[in-house]
Amino acid sequence: MNKIYIFLLLLLALLSGCSEDKKIIMQEQEKSLEPIVITDYSEQTELFVEFDPFVLNQASTFLAHFTHMDTFKAFKKGSVEACLTFTNNKKECFIVSSPAFEGIFKPVAIPTQSGEAELSMSVSLNDIVVTHHLGSFTVYETKDKVPLLEEEDGAKISYLKEQQWKVDYATEIVKSKTLRESISTFAKVEIPSNHEYLMSAPVSGIVTLNEKAYIGNKVQKNMSLAYITPLLAQKEDVSTLKFELKKASINLNLKKNEYKRLQKLKAQNAVSQKRLSIAQQEQNIAKAQLANIKQRLNRFDTNSNKESGISLKSLIDGQVSKISALDGSYVNEGDQIAHILNPTKLLLNVNIPQSDIYKVNKPLGLELITSERTLDFSVEKNAKFLYFSDVLDAKTKGASLYFEVDNTIANLKAGASYSVKAYTGKKVNSLAIPKSAIVNDNGRYVVYVQIGGESFERRNIKTGLRDGNYVEVLSGVSEGEHIVSTGAYQVLLSAVSPAAAGSGHAH
Repeated sequence: MNKIYIFLLLLLALLSGCSEDKKIIMQEQEKSLEPIVITDYSEQTELFVEFDPFVLNQASTFLAHFTHMDTFKAFKKGSVEACLTFTNNKKECFIVSSPAFEGIFKPVAIPTQSGEAELSMSVSLNDIVVTHHLGSFTVYETKDKVPLLEEEDGAKISYLKEQQWKVDYATEIVKSKTLRESISTFAKVEIPSNHEYLMSAPVSGIVTLNEKAYIGNKVQKNMSLAYITPLLAQKEDVSTLKFELKKASINLNLKKNEYKRLQKLKAQNAVSQKRLSIAQQEQNIAKAQLANIKQRLNRFDTNSNKESGISLKSLIDGQVSKISALDGSYVNEGDQIAHILNPTKLLLNVNIPQSDIYKVNKPLGLELITSERTLDFSVEKNAKFLYFSDVLDAKTKGASLYFEVDNTIANLKAGASYSVKAYTGKKVNSLAIPKSAIVNDNGRYVVYVQIGGESFERRNIKTGLRDGNYVEVLSGVSEGEHIVSTGAYQVLLSAVSPAAAGSGHAH
């Protein structure tokens, strides 16, 4: 009895083992029948689609993920048509009029003939009508004729479409670009001489400020900002100056008449050329004396309504940046009254280190970095190259590169210093990617290459020149590859911890 019992137990265990082996084999076969996965791009759309191999009269469901290439967001509406075109020109199409989930369309193909067929998928939404041609596929007569597929490389990083659509995400194709060589340095903002006016007291006296004389106020050329009540002796000096103006005017007329008289005599050879030249010089001196006195009188207005007041006027259009005298205070001749600036044009004095002077060839502009933004000044657009002085500054030990820039939008502050990248004039044509695509991962520059709709590779890269928002890539990527240009850090998180990036399929 015991022997029979033991035999039955052994037989049951053997049958059970065979059943488990068969189950394992079936599971392995099921695992091997992986869906076909394709990613295809057009200018307007990206298609990432998964579907089962085609079998005669059996359903193959497409999971077609459609993405707008301008926004990298999912299609929320639209219709999708999947078509099989056989070698005998018979065409079978399968249509859905709306997505099953946001961005995901699920047409079901049930082919009615076997053989080779070209597969295409089209999406239509308003003005968007795009067809993706996905290649040739076999429709098998039976499921057991479908060949087993090799397992995919497990080293790929998975970042699902449902994750991409929910965050700021974009890709860009690696292309060759013309990049400008630059020198990282600093620049000091200076005011051009014709955009700055230091108003000073022409005489000693009491200052009366105009109601328009306050910091920040915009002023126009010849606008009065202050009056000075001079001392008595100084008022007599003003009168003397007017008298001198009359004398200079009379003297100039005399010199003109004398020069004309001598010209006539010279025509008759009655005087020498030397005598005529002396008369011409005397006339020029008389003109200069008269102009000097007029310029001195134009600085103030003794006919002002202000009692005994000399009007002080701005000589430029600009803005009051500083008031140095108090209303009613006493000032000496030459004391500063106000500082007028016109910051619409500025000079950028770029310091070029001694070790980089040899690089400067034909300066193309600069990139200036503030605490809020980065500004690009180009000689082709909004900057003017003035000159390059290779004489070293005693303090900075660098040469000076000068640009004049339009400050109406930049709003730079005179006297401030900024970090800049000065473009030397050298250009190279090389592969380049956006700065936003590069992630600093433990001291290594890394980018993420999209090798499929939801599959990515981590690549270490070597960088070169930096020009604006683009960086030269010397190694690590190839032309034509799609790299993650926005949202690269989210892909990094997905590689480290899928939960941290937010995972999960909607289908």
